[in-house]
Amino acid sequence: MTPYRHTETSLLNLVALGVPMVACAAAFLIVPMPSPWTYLVLGLAVFFLVLVILFHSLTIEIDEREIRMHFGPGLVRKKWTVSGCLDARRTKTRLIDGWGIKLTNRGWLYSVSMPDAVLIRFTTGKSVQLGTDEPEALLAALLEAGVDIDEDGT
Repeated sequence: MTPYRHTETSLLNLVALGVPMVACAAAFLIVPMPSPWTYLVLGLAVFFLVLVILFHSLTIEIDEREIRMHFGPGLVRKKWTVSGCLDARRTKTRLIDGWGIKLTNRGWLYSVSMPDAVLIRFTTGKSVQLGTDEPEALLAALLEAGVDIDEDGT
């Protein structure tokens, strides 16, 4: 099998987290020193900077044994065994699901953008949705790794 690796960078996350980071950094420079607000806005700027670094991208890797994903530099990561997969199919995330890491009614969602994703069901009865900007290539890699593809979405 040819190993699969794809990184999707999210302009949406960069903007959604970068704008408040810059606003907080600007407020830090504007707030007169010393003020209790000085440390609050500095803390918020650092918080948003950490979020930008951690969640600016999502990388998915597949080989014959594992499906791995990580956000940004790799501090937030998850992996599953290919042998534990029941099947996979293309899906769309809903607006209410948004992006990021969250538990939805269709299992855990790991995504940096909307709406394309691949839903993977496991023999344990659990499911995950991996957001991607190339769902067909991800499904092809899963098929090559030995995961059944559910074409009709049933």
